[in-house]
Amino acid sequence: MTSMQDNEGPQTETRDQDSHGAARDTLWKTFVSTRATAAREALFLHYLPYARALAAQLFAQRHRDDVEFNDFRQLALIGLLEAVDRYDPEHRAAFETFCTPRVKGAVLDGVQKLTDGQEQISFIRRMQRERLNSLKAGQLPEDADKHQTLHAVANLAAGLAIGYMLDETSMLAPSENAPSPEPSPWQRIAWRQTKERLLAAVSSMPERHRKIIQYHYFNGLPFDQIASILELSKARISQMHRDALTQLRDLIGRPDRIYMKT
Repeated sequence: MTSMQDNEGPQTETRDQDSHGAARDTLWKTFVSTRATAAREALFLHYLPYARALAAQLFAQRHRDDVEFNDFRQLALIGLLEAVDRYDPEHRAAFETFCTPRVKGAVLDGVQKLTDGQEQISFIRRMQRERLNSLKAGQLPEDADKHQTLHAVANLAAGLAIGYMLDETSMLAPSENAPSPEPSPWQRIAWRQTKERLLAAVSSMPERHRKIIQYHYFNGLPFDQIASILELSKARISQMHRDALTQLRDLIGRPDRIYMKT
């Protein structure tokens, strides 16, 4: 019995790998022939861990500490998206072989620019401005009264607070971030519970809005890059971002609507 199980293990793994490879090849054929948005996004998500690993490798080899890992990761994902668009499977080279120098080049070129302090500040401010403009849009009519104004300010503050919390959770790949000061045991428990609740709330969202949160906060992509992935306008991404944060605020305020994984 044991011998049969031992023999089946490698065979099952090989079959799984073949099936995985066939599905990937089908995605490439579909994308090359149709340039379909769904196939492009699926390929991007398939190779996303590989691009993050390249970013982590370059971050570990850095000689300066003035650029954060999140910037390395974002630049790698931008390079990955460009590589997906340019790759031709007919060239016979594996996609990893094709994309590796392009992803690394995108990271190194981007980091070189970001080492200029003013450039990095400008980059961070652009991300913050995108979020703020997204949350402000449509919040306050010109003839708003005092009550409407206070309500709009409260909504804006709540949206910014949730965005900050999402930034700080680093739920997608916590081990890849630079270490932070050791918190107290109580802080660790409270923060873990916050992360779990936020992650559960994100998982409960409709697919399109969940993607906006994941791409922007967990992968650090700006709105224009998300718009490119989903083939939507930047204005539409901004609107969906605002709607997504509103949904998260409502979900966090109503724990009964969050489906926690146990």
